[in-house]
Amino acid sequence: MPKPTRQRKPTGARHRSVGDRKLLILRAAVNRFTRDGVAAFTARGVAKEAGVSLGSVQHIFPSKNKLLKAVLEFKSTEYETIFQQFMFDLPLDSETRVIKMIHSLVEDAMQPNTRKFFFNLYALSCHNDFAACLVRDVFARYQRRIASVIAAARPHFSEGQCLDLALHIISLIDGLMVHTGPRSDTIGRRDTLPGRVRDVVLLMLGPAPNRQLQETRTSE
Repeated sequence: MPKPTRQRKPTGARHRSVGDRKLLILRAAVNRFTRDGVAAFTARGVAKEAGVSLGSVQHIFPSKNKLLKAVLEFKSTEYETIFQQFMFDLPLDSETRVIKMIHSLVEDAMQPNTRKFFFNLYALSCHNDFAACLVRDVFARYQRRIASVIAAARPHFSEGQCLDLALHIISLIDGLMVHTGPRSDTIGRRDTLPGRVRDVVLLMLGPAPNRQLQETRTSE
């Protein structure tokens, strides 16, 4: 009597679920967009990067614009999730939260892939309405999160002051991306950069309220 044949489990990209294929394609698309920019961003290139057929990409994302929109939304959500987790993990001491936040933002800004992705996104936002709206929405959330950390450390500041300071900090961090390229030597030693930026931000914030009170009592 012949033995029953075993059913082989499907393997490979062709047998992945739609959700898995979509995630695979989106990650490949992010890599492609980051590395090559929007000019070289094509469904065929993304398919090659993901190791799937062109038809698989076009089945989930029928047009380049829909694929590009999905990439930007995916990356935006990813950053938002990472930032939320980072804020959750910070210590409760408000001054320490400010310092650790600045260190983390500076270190992220110096990462090659961070620089490439955001340079490509900013360039795209100049002539793509969806990218421009996404940049605006991401910035607004980013600004309010930083402002909330400032408000906890400087409770005597108004909401407007906290938002303005958050704007200055974002501009400072984003500006660093221009000067942290592999061939740039305008910033001096890279290992001391987070500490230098921290000192600048603390100067912008001024002394903490309890320190101000302590200094006033000492002078009296």
